[in-house]
Amino acid sequence: MIKKKLESYVTDQFGMDLHQFLRQKVEGESLYDYEIAAILNVSATSIRKLRNFFGIGRADGFSRRFEMVYGAGAVEKFKNLIEDPGMSLADVGKHFDFTREYARQVYQKLYGSPYTETYKRKQALKRKDRLSSVNRASRLNGKCKEVRKKIESMGLLPDGEKKEGLSMTLNNGYKLAIRATSTPVPIGKKQYYRINNSKCTVRDFDFFICLCKSDNEDIHFIIPSEIMPRAILTLLPHAGPDQSKYAQFKEAWNLLQGKDQNGLLQSH
Repeated sequence: MIKKKLESYVTDQFGMDLHQFLRQKVEGESLYDYEIAAILNVSATSIRKLRNFFGIGRADGFSRRFEMVYGAGAVEKFKNLIEDPGMSLADVGKHFDFTREYARQVYQKLYGSPYTETYKRKQALKRKDRLSSVNRASRLNGKCKEVRKKIESMGLLPDGEKKEGLSMTLNNGYKLAIRATSTPVPIGKKQYYRINNSKCTVRDFDFFICLCKSDNEDIHFIIPSEIMPRAILTLLPHAGPDQSKYAQFKEAWNLLQGKDQNGLLQSH
């Protein structure tokens, strides 16, 4: 009898059936039986029986209590942090100012399972990322060696200059830095290449050789230091002079030859 009256009342007052109402209050809002009972003006026992009838479990009060202590959105923040491969239990605990052990307990409460499997998954992702970084660095280092060979073929690499590394000094005194990227960033229909130069002091070099590597070709930009941005360089390899100020430096190897006393480019 109570069920039929409540179904009619909930439909009239809340625009949904009783099953939907209870599920929203229990699973969506984490309300306890006595809180739902107060809304519907019935006993908590009646709500418990209705929950069982509809196969709805008890409200997860932990999430609500956690947010009462650590602020609105704390549960979502905890989940984002704990699922980050770079964050340990201790790191997450420091963020909320509680211990590593309590972070483990919070995980158990929120996810209903031990942290062990998530830890294993995060470790596997970190190993995969490290391997990917090593392979990418190896490929780019190979391309940097090709740049050195190009400069050597121009007769600009002094005898005794080291054959590896991302910087060099030419026999005409120019100091070069090599930067490379193989990961394009699609914007619309175009593929842009971004090079992070934030860790380098631009004034320490005269030119930056920026290599954009794709599956089909390698494109080099020989950019003077006064043109080089201090942080992020964005290149569009196939842009024309009217589309990019860097187009004039594409494969401009002649800039490395310097000028003679008459201001003309030297030839080798």
